Amino acid sequence: MQIMLSRLAVYVRNKHLIVNNSKSEAVHFNSAGENVPVYDVSGATLHQKVSLRYLGIIFYRTLNMAKSAEHASRPFLASAYRIRRFVR
Repeated sequence: MQIMLSRLAVYVRNKHLIVNNSKSEAVHFNSAGENVPVYDVSGATLHQKVSLRYLGIIFYRTLNMAKSAEHASRPFLASAYRIRRFVR
């Protein structure tokens, strides 16, 4: 992974682009959080996170999809509750 990030840094430098390190994060999937590598891009260390949100779906480092399904169902259940109250 670090090799790919180093290549990205070279590409960014050659194209005169900037990587926004404040918005860049790393998630180590299927890890217990111990002895995980630290990645950096252009000399700046990426922040370690336990989850990643992509297209409205939350992926946890343990790949527990039950948590993701629970998170996705909350807005639906809240809307159903409001409709039920409105109908009564």
